[in-house]
Amino acid sequence: MASRAALHERIVAAEGARAVEVGIDLRRLNEPGSPVFNRAENSAPFFVAMGAVFAALYFGGWVWALAVAGTALILMATGLQYLLMLRLRRRALAYALSNPDHWQRLWDLGGLTLRMPNRDDTLMDSPDGDWTGFAARHLGRRP
Repeated sequence: MASRAALHERIVAAEGARAVEVGIDLRRLNEPGSPVFNRAENSAPFFVAMGAVFAALYFGGWVWALAVAGTALILMATGLQYLLMLRLRRRALAYALSNPDHWQRLWDLGGLTLRMPNRDDTLMDSPDGDWTGFAARHLGRRP
């Protein structure tokens, strides 16, 4: 059987060619202890919103503060959360594909899944699934 590094290279090449889909479990990876978790990225929107609310309260009164708080709440609950999760997904995918040890770390956390495109019967979930077996079985002898 091929080495872990060779099997990881197969996954990297197949993902680049869109021959395999790498799923990211954002909830598991967006927690302290995950190598791709960024505390500042998660908490900065709250502190910026609170600063804006206090500035509105000081300069405009409670009506403006309430309006700013409502606007901030809507933005954080909709678009901003989407952007944060998009950044986390990109960061996690880059981290996982950069090194076999990084891949294994995210796999052990349960943050990755593998699947052949349009074939649900090939789904391999982490941490219980065998990603090396998946790569050997479904990705052939790609570099």
